[in-house]
Amino acid sequence: MIANFFNKTKPIVFFILASLLFVYYILAIANFKFEAFSFLWLAQQFGFFVLIIGFLLISSFIIKKNTLTQNNSYALLLLVLLLGTFYEAMFDVPIVIANVFLLLGFRKVYSLRTISATKLKLFDAGFWFGVAALFYAWSIIFVLLIYVALIIFERINVKNLIRPIVGVITPIFIYFIYCFAFGSVNDFYNCWEFNFNVNYTSYNNLKLLLPISVSLAAVIWSIVTLTPKVSVSGIHIKRAWRIVLNHLIFAAIIIAFAPIKNGSEMLFMIFPFSVIITNYLRISPSENFKNLLLYLFLILSISVYFL
Repeated sequence: MIANFFNKTKPIVFFILASLLFVYYILAIANFKFEAFSFLWLAQQFGFFVLIIGFLLISSFIIKKNTLTQNNSYALLLLVLLLGTFYEAMFDVPIVIANVFLLLGFRKVYSLRTISATKLKLFDAGFWFGVAALFYAWSIIFVLLIYVALIIFERINVKNLIRPIVGVITPIFIYFIYCFAFGSVNDFYNCWEFNFNVNYTSYNNLKLLLPISVSLAAVIWSIVTLTPKVSVSGIHIKRAWRIVLNHLIFAAIIIAFAPIKNGSEMLFMIFPFSVIITNYLRISPSENFKNLLLYLFLILSISVYFL
């Protein structure tokens, strides 16, 4: 059964999941994204897929390094299934690039649980979030997650408050100098057009309505079930849980204001969704329920290509 197979981390699991992701990618191209064939087009598609694999690898590293879940592959499985479900996310290049850089920043934020190299972590987190914002302006909201982490990990002091700001400003200033030097300052200003859209009628489409409804129901149920249990756990677990929840909140804000609502914006939500639901699956005593939930996400990820 699917729950039993992904209950452990094995080298073959990542290969299987990468292959499944490739199948989703090919299905999406064949059904919705195919253009006139050329070697340039083929190279672009290959490059996009490499970015997605990078997203998966960095997510896996963050989860394992910071023990956000136990020793299982449910989070990676859910990441792949959700990517397959919200297939538009695999083809929106600015959002994919922004999320890869955001993950590099999240890696530093979550690692603040240890006291080593705090100064560098704060600068690096701000730096990567600043780079991400150059590709997708709303990404700048995640800078607030750094300060939430400082509060949660009790690292508040004047220098620590300033370091993320310096980190954020650094890539933005470098890009401004680059644009100024080559007479393309307008390109810099265009990066900071915070266009927004609060019209959610596109979510009435079954391709989005069904997976969003199921994902929200699963994550809300997981939060309601897990939070009381986490509150009586060790301090490290409680702190990590609070950061994941705040991560989810900031992702929801970005999605709420995203100018284009076609499913690609859901990429911001996939990481915290997967971590939260995985932790619920970990405590679920019923193997049948685990299988049911995972098969439900699998069926959803396939059905969107036929709705």
